[in-house]
Amino acid sequence: MFKKLVAIALVLVVSVSLLAGCSSTGKVYHGLGQVPTFRVGPGKDSAEVQVYSFNYTTCTALFDKNGKIIDVTFDMLEVSSPNYDGATMPHFSGWPGTEGYNVTDHASGTVSGVSDNTDETIAAEVNGWQSKRQRGDSYGMNTENDWHKQMDFYQKFFVGKTVAEINAWFAKYCSDVNGRPLKDTSTKPEDIAKLAKLTDAEKKSLSDVIAGATMSLKDAHGDLLGALAMAYENRLEVGAK
Repeated sequence: MFKKLVAIALVLVVSVSLLAGCSSTGKVYHGLGQVPTFRVGPGKDSAEVQVYSFNYTTCTALFDKNGKIIDVTFDMLEVSSPNYDGATMPHFSGWPGTEGYNVTDHASGTVSGVSDNTDETIAAEVNGWQSKRQRGDSYGMNTENDWHKQMDFYQKFFVGKTVAEINAWFAKYCSDVNGRPLKDTSTKPEDIAKLAKLTDAEKKSLSDVIAGATMSLKDAHGDLLGALAMAYENRLEVGAK
């Protein structure tokens, strides 16, 4: 995964070089941000042992001299304990030499034993990890609009906005409960009250976003806003636009 993220960053730097060759009207900055989030879940295994997971969100972005986003790419590594029954999610069974953790058979969905935590087995496990983009449609979040497609939409939506503007949009248009864009089908009182404050025009603009993406921008599944903010904080001048 990390080789892929480095490649993405290099593509953006090359893009900056091309921009610099075409014009010198303004400075361009490149930033990289990485933020971990930790989750108790999803759920428990068939023996009622807790499943744990983490998401490591990476953002690489180009900004103009005013902080507006020129281009941005996100990816996320999601890893669970080996007792999660999802077949495509990367697992981490434990530190080499430590006691094994429950392993779930993906076909039956039941615990089939404990992990064998040797140097060889853990190295093979880690080397096989794939990011959410690499998992593509096999991620399984939404059969018609999976993670990578929704992320592509958000990336386009962010272009031309500053980090502060995106955070302000999030505060106004997204749920304080789960970080997802507000929907009129929500049954949560907090969401209903927040949605009621929007004008008809604002609700229309929100519906346009929901048509492209509904996943959370900031929760235990990943912190896109935090990674973007870190990319902006870490930005360095790399060329001219």
